[in-house]
Amino acid sequence: MTHRRTAAALLLLALTAVPSARAAASVTLADDGYHYGDWADGAHDATYTEWWYFNVVDANAGVRAIFSYFIADPSSLLGPARVQVVAAAYTADGIVTAIDGYSADAFAASTPQADVVIGSCRIEVIDPDTYRLSGASLDGRLVWDLRYVRAAASWFAADRMPVGRLAWESMSWLVYMPRAQVTGRLSVDGRVYEVAAAGYHDHNWGEWIPTDALWSWAQYGSPELTFELGDFQGKTGVASIATGGEQTVFTPGQYTFTNTRWAFDPTERVWYPTESLLTADDGHRRLRVVMSVIDTVALRGNLVFPLPDVIIFEQTARYQGWLWTRGPDGRWRLETTFSGEGFKEYTAKHY
Repeated sequence: MTHRRTAAALLLLALTAVPSARAAASVTLADDGYHYGDWADGAHDATYTEWWYFNVVDANAGVRAIFSYFIADPSSLLGPARVQVVAAAYTADGIVTAIDGYSADAFAASTPQADVVIGSCRIEVIDPDTYRLSGASLDGRLVWDLRYVRAAASWFAADRMPVGRLAWESMSWLVYMPRAQVTGRLSVDGRVYEVAAAGYHDHNWGEWIPTDALWSWAQYGSPELTFELGDFQGKTGVASIATGGEQTVFTPGQYTFTNTRWAFDPTERVWYPTESLLTADDGHRRLRVVMSVIDTVALRGNLVFPLPDVIIFEQTARYQGWLWTRGPDGRWRLETTFSGEGFKEYTAKHY
C-alpha cells in the first residue's frame, strides 16, 4: 500500500501493530535467506535495506565482538548499492572497529538460505543449526573464522512491522539464533583469541527511511534463558523472554522501555544512553531488566545523499533481570533471576 494515510491513522497503526511471532518449528532456512526479490516492486526499492548480524561474548578470553553483513539499495537506484561489512571487537586493550565499503559486484546472497558473500567475507550455511562466519577487515586489524551452532529456538519477531511515519515503511526481524555456541578464532591487531563462548545471530530487512526507524535493541542469553528487545523509539516494538520451555512475547502495550542514564558523545555531538530499564507485564509473566552499559562505540551509516544519516551506538552491557509468574491463586512468584553480559544498540540522527 503506497498511498498516504492521515497522521491519526498512522499513529493508530503504529500503536496497534502486533508483530507475529513464529516458533522454531515454522522457521526455515529460507527465512534467513536474501529477501530483496520478495520486496522489489518498483515503488520504494531504493530504500530497501538488509543485514545479517552476529555477536559473541567471551568473558574468559577477554573479547566481545559483533559482525554485520549489510546491503542497501541493491538495484543502485540512488547511485551505487551500499555494501558493507561492519565489525567491532572489544578487548582490554581497547575497541577496534571497521566499517568497510564494497562495490555492488562484491555482494552475492542466496534466497534458499543465508549463504552470503561480500568480498572475502562469508556466511556459509553448513546445516540448519550450523553456520560458518569468516572474514577480515580491509585494514587487516580484524580477522575472524567462527562456527555458530544454534542452541535456542528460532523465532520470527516481526513480519513487515510498521516502523516509520509513512504507511509503506516496514521491517521484518528474524531471531534465527537467540543463543549460539561459538567456536573458532578471532584476531585483533595480531593477537589471536581462541573463542569458545556464547553468541547470537539475527537478520533484518525491509524498506524505510533511516531516520524514520530509530531503534533501541537489546539481547542477552544464557543456557537457561534468552531475552531480546526491538523498540522503535516512540512507535512500536516487541520484547521476548524464553525460559523453562516457555516463550513470552510482550507487545507495545505490555512493556515500557526507558533510558535512565545518559552520556554525551563529543565527536558525534549527541547523547546516548548508559543505563536502560525494561518492565513488562502480560498478566501471566512480569519482567524487569536493567541494562548497564560497559563499552560504547559509535558507528556511522554514511548514507548516500539525499538519505539522512544515522549513528548506531553499539554497546556491550551488563544485564540484571527478574522474572515473575502469576499462579492460579493470582499471586506473583519469582520464577528466576539472571545476570551476565550481552549487547545493546541505540540509534540517533546525525546532524
